[in-house]
Amino acid sequence: MKEFISKKGIYIAIAAILVAIAAAVTVAVTGGHAGFASLLSEPFFKPVKSALTSLVGSLEHAYDYIYRYDEMEAENQRLRARIAELERDYREYTEISEENARLRALLGFAGRHEDLVMEPVTVVSWTASNFSSSFTISKGSSSGVELYDPVVTENGYLVGQVTSVTSTSATVTTVIDTSLRIGALISEGGVTGVLSGDYDLFRSGLMKLSYLGEDGSLIIGSTVVTSGSGGVYPAGLVVGTISGIAVGSSGLDPYAIVEPSADISGVTHVYVITDFAVNE
Repeated sequence: MKEFISKKGIYIAIAAILVAIAAAVTVAVTGGHAGFASLLSEPFFKPVKSALTSLVGSLEHAYDYIYRYDEMEAENQRLRARIAELERDYREYTEISEENARLRALLGFAGRHEDLVMEPVTVVSWTASNFSSSFTISKGSSSGVELYDPVVTENGYLVGQVTSVTSTSATVTTVIDTSLRIGALISEGGVTGVLSGDYDLFRSGLMKLSYLGEDGSLIIGSTVVTSGSGGVYPAGLVVGTISGIAVGSSGLDPYAIVEPSADISGVTHVYVITDFAVNE
């Protein structure tokens, strides 16, 4: 429709309306005996002129809107495309920044544990129930991943253990799973024990350190690490921190409640320890 509209046409239409109104008012007021040109200067015609001025402004605004609509729409599309591009760049920057942070942390951990051979993997999917916690990783036996290999974060925090393997993927059972048992050591004091998932603590994402030796005391805030006994885990991997102390139902068996150092539910990239030096 706008192809047939122009500012010249608007002004012609307004002029025609003005002439028609003036003529009609002239005839009505003078009975046709006076020209409407002289009538335009009369005071009673001023409101009419004011209304016509407002009409001219409104029509010009409508004209500008009609003729600029496509231009504004095109500009909006360009802006939307630019916003999408910036959001994509931000996501890529964030991913790269996070990856760099992981690599820096891994470099520091690997520098302190030169005996460890690690394979980086991605968490593909999670499998969880009321009393179990495991996830699938992106590599398997073709990448050197084997059954019972420990799995850690870039900071060296123990996440779990490989419990099944295919050629291209593997399942990792996490440290809070009720089926896992880990030989552990409290760094401060040297107390040994067995770290495991617990039915009562599972929903809170916590673990239980039990079968404690009698040669030391439990202190909240102490760090729990792998003892290395049995040769399944390297010694010294950080597992968690003691957050509480409790006693078993018999009242005679104290145990520690341990909070994992790794963000178990939030891991997306982990490292499988495929080889390490066993302490004799």
